[in-house]
Amino acid sequence: MKIHPVSGLAPAVVINSGNSNGYGVVVNLGRQGIPVLSVDFNPRNVTFYSKYAKRVLSPDPTASENAYIEFLVNLGKSLTPKPVLFVTGDEMVLVILAHREKLEAHFHMPMAQLETARKLLVKKEFYRMLDQFSVPHAKTYSPTDLSEVKAICANLDYPYILKPSRSSNFAARFHNKCLKIDSPETLIECFRKVTAQDKEVILQQELLGTERYLVYTCLDSASRPMAVNCYKKIRIFPIDYGNACACETVWEPGAVEMTLHTLTKMGYRGLAEAEVHRDARDGQLKLVEINARSTTEARLSAHCGMNMEYFVYRDALGLDIGKIPPPRPGVKWFDIIVDIQSIFFPAGYLSQRRITVGQWLRSYRGEKEYAFLAWDDPIPFMVLFSRFCRSLFLKLLKHLTVRSSS
Repeated sequence: MKIHPVSGLAPAVVINSGNSNGYGVVVNLGRQGIPVLSVDFNPRNVTFYSKYAKRVLSPDPTASENAYIEFLVNLGKSLTPKPVLFVTGDEMVLVILAHREKLEAHFHMPMAQLETARKLLVKKEFYRMLDQFSVPHAKTYSPTDLSEVKAICANLDYPYILKPSRSSNFAARFHNKCLKIDSPETLIECFRKVTAQDKEVILQQELLGTERYLVYTCLDSASRPMAVNCYKKIRIFPIDYGNACACETVWEPGAVEMTLHTLTKMGYRGLAEAEVHRDARDGQLKLVEINARSTTEARLSAHCGMNMEYFVYRDALGLDIGKIPPPRPGVKWFDIIVDIQSIFFPAGYLSQRRITVGQWLRSYRGEKEYAFLAWDDPIPFMVLFSRFCRSLFLKLLKHLTVRSSS
């Protein structure tokens, strides 16, 4: 049966896993009156509770990629006008682009080509490309076996970090985006542990200091930037190598120029988010990564008048995107639930004496946007908060049970 949007606008199909990235895209497009279909195989996806999205339960792409792609093809066929496809996860970007020819017959796909996206998502290729473009980044090695690690470990200027070149479950296994290495012994031990499952790893000198920036942008089919916004990370979780849970808009020209130089030189198209870190060792800005997708803080740019997803949607349909407002500094973004964890959980900012409760509360003053909290769409946040409270209760109950039995 054909699905005809009441508005007559082309639908937006959002492939997401229920994080703030996916929810931000759903809300940013839905508020423009665009019919949004949220696609995932997990029925607990929080975007399924949004008033701005129609729930579409798909097959699990990890169980059968072909069945998943066939499902999307049939979904695209059922939608008129021809829908615009958005993909919010790193691994799914590569899956979708690998089947571009089949999908593009039924979707507008304002995305980079597969090989271009691979250069961003596969870290080994990414840092090799940065060398070619003369873009500053941390000193990086790609050891392939233990003998190579042993040959270099005694001569490194520690601390270093170890992370996979490409892995979707590393953070779940190690509870962090990377592992800190402060000695040859630690390096050898961690290399063995990580390469037991991730054969390709990146060994990189740790960038010191806490001055971290995110640059969010969208580029048209000619790789021309349509809009760009810049944030500074206020807090992250886990607090050393985690994702942002509090940000504020700023304008750091060096970070913006570095990001746009790299993307335009690649011939990139679509949404992209770069992370840039000022290394306290030498005071130089260095490019950490670029994600070939929308960003965790998607709602922040839209709040500032730069609805990147809507710009990409209109550009994909050949429509004018209108006048773009200038960047607006001083607007904050919070993922409240994760921010609470960053403050109060063990090894958080409070226990490390990096912040006081008063300073934390005062940081919420001023103009702000949120990851999930939305007064016009309250149910997703309520669902997440109830899950968070239930998880805390079960952990406390388990702790009390262990104590009483010992």
